[in-house]
Amino acid sequence: MTEIITVGEKGQIVIPKKIRDDLKIIKGTKLMISEDKDKIAIKPIKIDEKHILMLLSENSLKKTWNNKYDERWDDVL
Repeated sequence: MTEIITVGEKGQIVIPKKIRDDLKIIKGTKLMISEDKDKIAIKPIKIDEKHILMLLSENSLKKTWNNKYDERWDDVL
């Protein structure tokens, strides 16, 4: 599904109801947002908070790590 949305004054967006319903996104759902070149991905996550830091660290450092040795993390995440 593709939707066109508008970014608000404070950088906020509203996820359309159909997408929220399809992905079971409710109040309090944790979302991970990442950027890659000219794309933004928003993904609901179902993990406890201790794993969030690990995911965020991996995503932010991937540009530095991006090598064959780092691919070992793919199975963990």
